[in-house]
Amino acid sequence: MNDTLWSADPPHTILLATDLGARSDRALDRTVWLARAWNAKLVVMTVIDANAVEARRIVLRDPPAWYREQDPQALAARHLLEDASAQDVPVEVRVEQGEAVERILAVAAQIDAGLIVTGVARYEALGRVALGSTVDRLVRRSPRPVLVVRQRTRGGYRRMVAASDWSDSSREALRAATTLFPDLGVDLLHGLEVPRLGMLDATRDAVLDTALAQARADGEAFIAGCHPPGGASRITLLVERGDPAVLLPLYAEQFPVDLAVVGTHGRSALFDIVLGSTALRLLDVSPLDTLVVRDPRARS
Repeated sequence: MNDTLWSADPPHTILLATDLGARSDRALDRTVWLARAWNAKLVVMTVIDANAVEARRIVLRDPPAWYREQDPQALAARHLLEDASAQDVPVEVRVEQGEAVERILAVAAQIDAGLIVTGVARYEALGRVALGSTVDRLVRRSPRPVLVVRQRTRGGYRRMVAASDWSDSSREALRAATTLFPDLGVDLLHGLEVPRLGMLDATRDAVLDTALAQARADGEAFIAGCHPPGGASRITLLVERGDPAVLLPLYAEQFPVDLAVVGTHGRSALFDIVLGSTALRLLDVSPLDTLVVRDPRARS
């Protein structure tokens, strides 16, 4: 028995958290696809910011004569139903008011969601996407797997790339991903960051070769210890010299992978600021839909 909030079976319930923006369409399409594939219940929710509601009232102090004020929650529910009904799937709509991450996590607990799906905050120049503070805090705090959708849905995922540093957090992420998507092959990517060595070329090359060989041996042991569904043969080990946050987008550019997997320790924001978080950097630079799984031993 483990302490995870994901099971060995496909999720029975999926929660889509949306801000009702146009960029949320991709997350909705992917959530609907997964709900159909897993025969899962689909719950779509949005959170209304009380400050935004009050600001709207101030702006509309002197509205046109024909305008009739509508209840913000009823209006949001209507938009959610319109978006979901176009997908022709049964859906439960939830409109909450309060702090976004707290309400998302509370609803996820109430419905026992096996997966939380969300989108990115905005699309920027040159195709880069910005996560936004809500998604950033959600993946840091959620004890349930979170799928951050970036790409358009063109069918099922084909292959996943999992970034790993051989830690317990990355092991938990790999187990969750291979359980949620048991038919996908896995490219396990490890970035070996070696400091600049002030020595002769021949000596430096020998040191690097030794470090790479040790990393590959550690990777093989890591895979064997994960006991993934379908066995270790579905996992291809890739050890490369370099920063994982540089390697992941380059790999996604070159090979037919469409789902990235990262594990996060889920520690405090201060910890991430002081020491840096490879998981959050990977999430920020990933061009793929990205599954984030938090170490169950972490505390919010």
